[in-house]
Amino acid sequence: MDIRLLRKIPLFSRLGDAELSRLDPLLRVQTYGANEPVIWIGEAGNEVFLIQSGRVAVSTPDETGKDVVLSTLGPGEFFGDLALLDGGPRSASVRTIEPCSMLVLGRDDFLTFLRQHPDVAIDMLATIGKRYRETLEKLRGVTNANEVIEKSATGWERTADIIASISASQPFVLAHVAWFGIWILLNVFPVLAWDPFPFGLLTLIVSLEAIFLSIFVLVSANRSGEKDRIRADTDHQVNMKAQYEIMQLHAELDRLGQLIKQADA
Repeated sequence: MDIRLLRKIPLFSRLGDAELSRLDPLLRVQTYGANEPVIWIGEAGNEVFLIQSGRVAVSTPDETGKDVVLSTLGPGEFFGDLALLDGGPRSASVRTIEPCSMLVLGRDDFLTFLRQHPDVAIDMLATIGKRYRETLEKLRGVTNANEVIEKSATGWERTADIIASISASQPFVLAHVAWFGIWILLNVFPVLAWDPFPFGLLTLIVSLEAIFLSIFVLVSANRSGEKDRIRADTDHQVNMKAQYEIMQLHAELDRLGQLIKQADA
């Protein structure tokens, strides 16, 4: 393999030609087509993958079994390092988005190389820190569920929300109390009465108003329920993603710190 290709990978950018030459025999090239699985969650981790070309999606299933994409990685980035560092099973699945070419490094060679070259471990720490920052930015940039719903709302739904909001307001109630009071007060006098007792016209108007208001309130209530469901689902996905990323980063930082200490000793 041309060591110039290795130098383009940020993880190895600080290594000299001699170090890259020693690393070269440890790596093997592996290619994948689009939408092919690379690693599966739960399987034994014995290799780390460095992406030469193409992109991959890192995902984990939620409680319903649906895959949730945690991040996408491109050329120069790596994955599979956590299982190599702590010896545990894979914590996520990785599938290619497009045809990919990857450099694969085995567990024993990977750990030995890190002990011999602390600079690589430091670069890994920097990459992990970058991933952490990107995760925080993604979490800050999560789209507000209310904004999404409002943008997709129809004119009928917006009208229902406005009418339901008005009908639940204090001015609306006070206006109706005043209206009913004045109507009844004026119609108890035979000279002024246009709707004498039992106020049939008022009853008809109020009944029709109640029917239409109940329809608007029900439409608005359904939209409120949908908003709550979307917010709950968004919160769950964000919390799950944050928990996964933070746990992964802490484990990697702890293990890399130990490797650096061993290398310095």
